Amino acid sequence: MNTKRIAKQIFSHTDFSGKVLSGDGKLLKTRRYTGEDFFASAQGITNDGTYFYCTGTVAPLGYHGITKIDMATGRIVQAKYRYLPAELAALGFNHYGGCTYFEEKLFVAVEDTKREHPCLAVFDANTLEFTGRFQILGAAIQPNGNLPWCAADKENRLLYTGFFDHCNYINVFDVDTLEHKDRVFLDRTVEHTQGGEMWGGVIYISCHDSWREKHIYAIDPETGRVRTVMTRSAKMNLVESEGITVCPTPDGGFFHQLDVVYPLGLAIRTYSAPSETARK
Repeated sequence: MNTKRIAKQIFSHTDFSGKVLSGDGKLLKTRRYTGEDFFASAQGITNDGTYFYCTGTVAPLGYHGITKIDMATGRIVQAKYRYLPAELAALGFNHYGGCTYFEEKLFVAVEDTKREHPCLAVFDANTLEFTGRFQILGAAIQPNGNLPWCAADKENRLLYTGFFDHCNYINVFDVDTLEHKDRVFLDRTVEHTQGGEMWGGVIYISCHDSWREKHIYAIDPETGRVRTVMTRSAKMNLVESEGITVCPTPDGGFFHQLDVVYPLGLAIRTYSAPSETARK
């Protein structure tokens, strides 16, 4: 029995929803990935306007990878399967989180085995190779040891990070030096943050609030104001929200959301843009 083929067929023909429950915007399409393509893409997503870049870790399998996906076709055009740089592994790092694109570089949030000192690691977006550059974030910056996402502010050359649980502030870094510059306190605490990306001066974050409902929030990085932009349905208790990226596409897309559908595969869902009111 070819279990891999059967799982792929089930995944391809099963509706795991992702429909919008509240907030403007519609689910436009879902692309599905299985096998190593799933494993290597299951955590973070970012884009350069032409390609998606995804980071993946499947902890029980000790699996890590990075993929590059054509945004127009959904085809994986480049991949680093089973890839964790030796320099990071030697220091106990074992979990890729979210990623963000900036000037032909991928900044990746990476956590260590003991969840004590995560780091920001830099990869070459053209080759997907590790550049050798990374910055460890100590307890004074990321006190609970987790680092689920990072988001580049291209205009101001800044990088933002948050926390998975009880996120009541976000950290601000210089994207060139990775020096910690500031923190912005939020006007409410958000839980289970999984991914983040900046667009138009707003940080959009994806949260795995529960198995039944997932939210996309908008954060004003100047004031710390948090607003709910969209509530999504998972339909079944098998879907975990992961990373999110933002980019207007010819089909009317705006949000591009990673959802892991256990144990079958990965979905990249594209949603239409929120109204101008929702984005302000």
